[in-house]
Amino acid sequence: MIDNNSKDQKLLTEEGISSKILTIYLIWSVIISLGIITFGTILFIITGKSGYNMGNLNSLITAKGSLSTYPFYIQSIWSGVLTLKPFAIIQLGVLILLLTPFGRMLLQFFIFIYEKDTIFAIIALVVFVILMFSLYMVNVLEMLHIA
Repeated sequence: MIDNNSKDQKLLTEEGISSKILTIYLIWSVIISLGIITFGTILFIITGKSGYNMGNLNSLITAKGSLSTYPFYIQSIWSGVLTLKPFAIIQLGVLILLLTPFGRMLLQFFIFIYEKDTIFAIIALVVFVILMFSLYMVNVLEMLHIA
């Protein structure tokens, strides 16, 4: 006969561990993105330049999609980060912050698989797929000049 108290205690321990893992992931992803954004901002203040062809911040607001003006795509962000362009570094921090929910759902999926909770694992996977599809659709709509 299995003791109900030990079973409940084990369940609470597993929930506590998964909750701690998710909490640590969310805290560190925000700290890392904030650190990167802060570094890029300090670099921008020190140098006074964004690293891109723009006269001032007003030209940033009016420049819509010009790759030479501002990094919009992962490849342009990464090449800007490698050359220490402040706006690309800031954009990398923002990108990490925006991708945090994607990682959370993927992590949640693996936690549910580990806990053998099939229903919630499927739900987490469906939400992850929806998030990925929405990211893909933004690119499609942008290519069609709808967004």
